[in-house]
Amino acid sequence: MSAARTLHPVTAEAVRADPAAILVAAYGQIVSALELLGYPVTSDDNYADTAGRAAHAMLELIRPVDEIDEQVRQMLERTFPATYDGMVISKHNTCFGMCPHHLLPVIYRVSIAYLPSKRVLGISKLSRLVHLLTRRPVLQEDLTNELAVILHERLESRGSAVFIEGLHMCMAARGIEAHEASVMTSAVRGAFRDQAATRQEFLDLVAAPRVGLL
Repeated sequence: MSAARTLHPVTAEAVRADPAAILVAAYGQIVSALELLGYPVTSDDNYADTAGRAAHAMLELIRPVDEIDEQVRQMLERTFPATYDGMVISKHNTCFGMCPHHLLPVIYRVSIAYLPSKRVLGISKLSRLVHLLTRRPVLQEDLTNELAVILHERLESRGSAVFIEGLHMCMAARGIEAHEASVMTSAVRGAFRDQAATRQEFLDLVAAPRVGLL
C-alpha cells in the first residue's frame, strides 16, 4: 500500500480554490513525514485515508469566517422584547476550539451573562453563540473579549460578563505538559464593570459547584 493513497487526486487550481483539498494535500505530507519517523504508513491500513479524515476533522473544528459572522448576525436579529431585567446566565458551556499558535485543540468551559435592556436572546442561542465563536483559531483572551462585546454592544444590554476556563493541548500534551493547568480569562462590560456587587454575583454563581437538575 502506498502512502500516496492518502491523497485525493486534485489539480493545482483546485487546491488553491478548495480549503479541503489544501488540507488533504497537507495532511498527506504529514503522513509521509510519519513514514520517515519509522511508522509503517505504507503497510498499515489504518493510514489508508488518514489525510482525508484529518482534513475533515480540521474543517469541523474550524468553520469559515463568513459562515460564523452570518449565523451570529441572524441570531441577534431573532430576539424577543425584554420584560425581565435581571441577570441571564448560560453556565458551563463545554466546547472545543483551536489554538492559532500551534493549531492544537482547546477544551473550553464558558459561562456568559447579560442584563437585558430592550431585548433578550432565546436561551438556546446563548449556548449556540459560544459554540459558534469557538469554532475558529482564536486566542482565549480574544474569544473572551468578543463574547462580552457582542452581548453588551450588539445585544444592547445593560452589561455583560464572560468567564472562560481553557485546557490547551499545546500546553497540556506537549511543551511543559501541564495537563492539570487551566487558563482562566474574564471580561465585563457595562453594569458588570461599574457595579462590584453585580460582578461578584456573577462570579459567585459561575464558580458554584455544578448540581444536576434531573
